[in-house]
Amino acid sequence: MSPAEAPIYATVRIESEDAASGFRCGKHALDDYFARHALANDLAGIGRAYVLRRFGDDETLPRVLGYYTLSMASVASEGVAAAFVKKLPRYPMPVALIGRLAVDERARGRRFGEKLLVDALHRVVNASDLLGCLGIVVDAKDEAAERFYAGYDLVPLQAEGWPRRMFLAIATAKSALEP
Repeated sequence: MSPAEAPIYATVRIESEDAASGFRCGKHALDDYFARHALANDLAGIGRAYVLRRFGDDETLPRVLGYYTLSMASVASEGVAAAFVKKLPRYPMPVALIGRLAVDERARGRRFGEKLLVDALHRVVNASDLLGCLGIVVDAKDEAAERFYAGYDLVPLQAEGWPRRMFLAIATAKSALEP
């Protein structure tokens, strides 16, 4: 495939056409959230929704290849203290939350999940230059999600139960994203 024929993808903020695109990852809670709540929450400032959208004429893949959401959150300092050498204050620590991340089942096996996660990490790292952010947390929905995030150095903050909160220090994300 020549560069002129290569599919074009971009991660952009959600639009109304995206929410009605028929996205389906196969997990009801993630599909339902995307179809019914992602756009409204984005517009309300509750959580920003970003979609990996297909541009161009490649009809073999859906319009929305995947999505994730970003918002601010906090974690108990005791919960993340093990990830730091220095002692943390006793009050809740500010973090960014990747609330949901999913890839359409028709687009699996093409590393779109990785593209979405790296895009989210870039956005959080950039935002951390403007506001306090100790790290990034995700809530892994199941063992497969936990394995995915662990492959990018996120560590569980709890040993049992689902969803399982996982953490990545902002300094680790910054160094991983350096050119």
